[in-house]
Amino acid sequence: MSQKIENHLATGYEVKIGDYISRGYEIFKANMGAYIGYTVLYFAISFIVNFIPFLNIISSLVISPCLIFGFHLVSKQISQNKGIPIFNTFFNGFNFAGKLIVISIIMFVVFLVCMMPFIISVGVSIFTLRDSSSEEIFAAILAGPLPILGIGMLVMAYFAVSWTFSSLLAVFHNKESWAAMELSRKMVGKNWFMIFLFVFVVGIIVGAGVLFLGIGIVFTLPLGMCSLYAAFEDIFGLPDMEKTTEETSPIARGI
Repeated sequence: MSQKIENHLATGYEVKIGDYISRGYEIFKANMGAYIGYTVLYFAISFIVNFIPFLNIISSLVISPCLIFGFHLVSKQISQNKGIPIFNTFFNGFNFAGKLIVISIIMFVVFLVCMMPFIISVGVSIFTLRDSSSEEIFAAILAGPLPILGIGMLVMAYFAVSWTFSSLLAVFHNKESWAAMELSRKMVGKNWFMIFLFVFVVGIIVGAGVLFLGIGIVFTLPLGMCSLYAAFEDIFGLPDMEKTTEETSPIARGI
């Protein structure tokens, strides 16, 4: 564990939202054309895969995490003043598929568990009131399952924010998947609300791109990803001597 991580875990840290957005924009601007082109390609791949039966879940758990991580690999190289990487660097997330997929599956299972009480309570309500009117069923759902849904959503939000930096830690700090998730949770827990606010602001920025007939998202999505990387670099730092082998890591590395 790096000295910076140990210090921040011990004494806390400041979340500099404005600085992260500004630094993210600098990184994005340095290779804007490639970021935009890759974003278009990312959406095209996702669109095609999601139209193939039974592949939409596989896409969200296997393909998307690797494609998304490509943004971070390029951002790291630019931020570390190692020049503008070749376009293929965006696809090197698949070199770390083992770790990224494990993180994705764990998150999926945890979120599913969070939703199970709501799903079960809805099923029970519908079954017990199967002979009742639709108004009575709706009233019963409002009185029972809906509050359960609210609690489940709050728990999901806690874990989603807590695990924001899991994949970055797994790759750039060479952590195993669960260890990376735990380290992310502990660090975010030191300043959870401010990290939540930062993630919320990034979400607003990315979502704003949809307002322009959806076209703007090819700008705002990579900007958001660059900002997330900037936050990671400031909060966790990068190992002084460790080198992540983006070009040579086997696909199952870290399982």
